[in-house]
Amino acid sequence: MLHVYIARHGQTQWNVEKRMQGWLDSDLTELGLYNARALGERLRDIEFNHVYISPSKRTEETAKTILGSRRPPLVKDHLFREMSLGSWEGKKQEDIERDEPELFHAYFHDPEAYHQQGCESFFDLENRVRLALQTILDRHSAGHILLVTHSVFILMLLNIIKGRRVHDIWNSAYIHDTSLSLLEYDENGTVKIVVEGDGEHRKPISAF
Repeated sequence: MLHVYIARHGQTQWNVEKRMQGWLDSDLTELGLYNARALGERLRDIEFNHVYISPSKRTEETAKTILGSRRPPLVKDHLFREMSLGSWEGKKQEDIERDEPELFHAYFHDPEAYHQQGCESFFDLENRVRLALQTILDRHSAGHILLVTHSVFILMLLNIIKGRRVHDIWNSAYIHDTSLSLLEYDENGTVKIVVEGDGEHRKPISAF
């Protein structure tokens, strides 16, 4: 049996400011680090055989915080990056919605029609996520794998597992910071979503 644990990075400063991140980066907040430590405590008894992360600083810091003193092999790969957002990266959502309302609406409500020059479409992301997932499956047939990545990447991965089309990517549970999803693959390669976007370890923002 192969278990793939999928976590989103911790909350960042740009998340707080409601800025689009994509391939750009910002620092984890104190709450983001707290929740990463809490997820690490939740997974403390799991002996991970391998860890996969995107090249983003926010995923690396989250992964290392989750792992604590554990030192499984860690692979940093561009396949696991967030969706590229081009000129939107670093901008506040409210500003994008004001300046490019039709494109902004397509991104969140009609993803198959979303096409922004110079960055990925949702179809591009789907192809990359399929390749990223297959990379893990080609390397591992059993054990426990940790993947620390990004919200839209995770939503697309779950969308693929569910056999849905790109249009349905947003029709899943919201992927909060450090939320956990778990895939199980049996010896026949049949996959089951055991946990999806679960955040029982997370401390509420209001309590922080």
